[in-house]
Amino acid sequence: MDICPGFGTLLMNESAGNVQNTNLSGRNIANIAMGSLQAGVARTHNEMGTEESRAISGVMATPIAPPSMQAAGA
Repeated sequence: MDICPGFGTLLMNESAGNVQNTNLSGRNIANIAMGSLQAGVARTHNEMGTEESRAISGVMATPIAPPSMQAAGA
């Protein structure tokens, strides 16, 4: 059976296209999962009371400083 000279090229293009489509599908699934996670977090924080929300905001907004060192003899 004879095959046309471009048959190998066609197979390679088909294979590369399949890999790219699989990667694209994986990225789309990951985007959906991250969106669901973000929606869940937003909903959880939305259900908290005023005190809890303020406490979390305060903790998240508080900068963390390195340990302070006093000079010897100070």
